[in-house]
Amino acid sequence: MLTKQRLTDQVYEYLKKQITDLSLKPGEKIDIRKLADQLKISPTPVREAIHKLMEQGLVISRPYAGYFVIRLSPRDVEELFDLRKALEFLALEYVLQNPNKEYIDKLIEEVEALISIDDTSKLVDGVRSFDEEFHLRFLIEGSGNRWLVKVANGIIDLVKMTTRLTMNPRAACREHRDILKAIKNENGQRARQLLDAHLERSKEEAKRMVETGMAR
Repeated sequence: MLTKQRLTDQVYEYLKKQITDLSLKPGEKIDIRKLADQLKISPTPVREAIHKLMEQGLVISRPYAGYFVIRLSPRDVEELFDLRKALEFLALEYVLQNPNKEYIDKLIEEVEALISIDDTSKLVDGVRSFDEEFHLRFLIEGSGNRWLVKVANGIIDLVKMTTRLTMNPRAACREHRDILKAIKNENGQRARQLLDAHLERSKEEAKRMVETGMAR
């Protein structure tokens, strides 16, 4: 049972995680009464949480039908990745000005450990966590530009949904490692090229999954 924080905030965080990690599938209906019974709370905080998720674009309302998890179209995926690329390229420029080489060494060590994992399920879980560490904390937050961080936070949960649609964790590991090494070596041109290739590959994989219905 949910306690301590305001129930609305807790339900909001709970549902947001369910949506961004695809436990609640794109297009799936959110049953307010069923969810309230499951969490042993009244429907009111569930409804309030859903309205917050609608403001972020994670949930849509259909008249006389109810509330549903957003189902991204191929164009949605392309536009989100293009926006993400613009933000991350700007963040990269800040990071390149003063690279935190101790942090970079730590990340390289972590990604090398991931590459050696044989269990696919553990690898996928590890890569998802590392992906957030690399793109959100190392690049976006590491830029030190609070306005960039603020803008990125506005779309961060939709971006997380797109990262769950990529299918090649080992490729992601190698690409993250190579970008980090280029930044450490202060080779900005190579870092930019590698980041561009990484995001383009991820975008095409995510679009393919949406197009073929594998994300449903």
